[in-house]
Amino acid sequence: MKDLLAALLTSEAGRAVIVDQVEPLSGHAGVGFSFVADDGASREKLIVRTIAPDAPSTGPSDVVRQARIMQSLAGTPVPVPPIRSFGGHDSVFGRPYFIAGFVTGTAIPARAVDQTPAHVELARRGVEVMARLHAVPTAGLEKAWGPVQAPAAEFDRLLRLFDRPTIDLNWAGRIALLRERLVSTIPHEFHAGCVHGDMHFGNMIFGPDDVRAVLDWEIAFLGSTLLDLGALAFYADPDAVLPEHRYRAERWVLSPAEILETYRHAAGRSNDTMAIAWHRAMAGYRFAVIALFNEMLHRRGKKHDPLWADLVRSVPVMVERSLEVLDGSAPA
Repeated sequence: MKDLLAALLTSEAGRAVIVDQVEPLSGHAGVGFSFVADDGASREKLIVRTIAPDAPSTGPSDVVRQARIMQSLAGTPVPVPPIRSFGGHDSVFGRPYFIAGFVTGTAIPARAVDQTPAHVELARRGVEVMARLHAVPTAGLEKAWGPVQAPAAEFDRLLRLFDRPTIDLNWAGRIALLRERLVSTIPHEFHAGCVHGDMHFGNMIFGPDDVRAVLDWEIAFLGSTLLDLGALAFYADPDAVLPEHRYRAERWVLSPAEILETYRHAAGRSNDTMAIAWHRAMAGYRFAVIALFNEMLHRRGKKHDPLWADLVRSVPVMVERSLEVLDGSAPA
């Protein structure tokens, strides 16, 4: 990797670049490394995201698309890592990649016992950044982001994950009813904008009092912006999982009601209560399907991740909570 990066950067710079301190990046966003590049005039810490040599460069593995999306947000109120370069299979690197600046900062602690009032304020800054993303004008973004997707498009994608004989329906609860209710009440009018698709505090780098960068744009698209808000509100709901899994909600610091109120204030508009409830319930359905799918992969030895073998037990609770939210019987 070190030699490949040196060859790539030397080719791009037109002069010799020395690479050292190559270290793997954490997370699941493809193959990633941080490194230091020295071109004789300056030393800079950078990151590279690429794919395995035999992996297809499509979907969440399309790192060039991710680079273009982040590049399209440069100069907006949404902080993203600065993109230095990107390329495809025909590059010196031999596979798709992007190189970006390394953003320093901290994360919000995952457990409430380690969180302070300063972390509460950082969480609010995170919600405000979400609102700013949703306000970015979409004119001219289709080339990088793709066409606007209606909320119904997510059902087709999730059905491809769920409609398999290997899914263990013993953990599914009343998921078929939830899907039916969601489909029958789908909002046909929605605010179309930039949707991150996995917009939570774990995908943000924080400074002392702000968000320095939003990361992991693998599944970003143009669509209903309330999908991001609904997902964060669902994740933060301790009643959407079994009691032994409620610790997961602590990571989001704020309650669902606090998230929704912070977003309304930052967005400067009052979103329809029923539309928010639909998107929050949709997030529950989406996460339930993903949990069932990932449990199946783990059980069959396709992708070792025992977390899902445990978390799948909460799927029936996720489904029931989503039905309550959809019915309006769950508190905001």
